[in-house]
Amino acid sequence: MLRPFELEVLRRTCVELHLSKAMHLPEQAITKRFPGAEKEARKALKKLIAKGYIGPHPTRGGMTYQLTESGWDLCREMKRDEII
Repeated sequence: MLRPFELEVLRRTCVELHLSKAMHLPEQAITKRFPGAEKEARKALKKLIAKGYIGPHPTRGGMTYQLTESGWDLCREMKRDEII
């Protein structure tokens, strides 16, 4: 079960990725959406990775993140329920 802040981090990540499993975002692109709560967003991102909703994607420029299949499914469910 996701906590409300983790769910919000996932929701905003889904929006930034346009519900695409192929797109990747650097950590800063995710955490900057939470001014004043970047540290909490970073922790939530790590929990989402541990729970399998977001996957790390190493690149030459550093680590980026993408939706996993289960993250994508949850994003689609949130969109269907008009949470996104």
